[in-house]
Amino acid sequence: MVRQVETEHVPVAAAAAAFGFSRQSVYTAREALTRGGMAALVPGKPGPKGGHKLTEQVLDHLVAVLAGDPDLTSKQLAAVVAEQFAVTVHPRSVERALARRRAGEDAPKSG
Repeated sequence: MVRQVETEHVPVAAAAAAFGFSRQSVYTAREALTRGGMAALVPGKPGPKGGHKLTEQVLDHLVAVLAGDPDLTSKQLAAVVAEQFAVTVHPRSVERALARRRAGEDAPKSG
């Protein structure tokens, strides 16, 4: 559609109609192609990006709880989060968040 407008000099309205799109879609697609090439036409994944339930405050609390009892399972830690913060999290999410935190602590400090 954009190629027809750009190289074949087909009017925007005609190209859009031929593909079943609005004129605005042609302009939006042209801008996306200019900015990021063909990959920019593919929509991104929907939904939240990154963890939003296991905040630093929640993770700090979990680390403190684990310091007191290192044998707690991720299922028990998820229950602690639900009880203390009224947030439901999957046990696997707790495992991943704590692993990311540990990996960040083990990273070399710059400076």
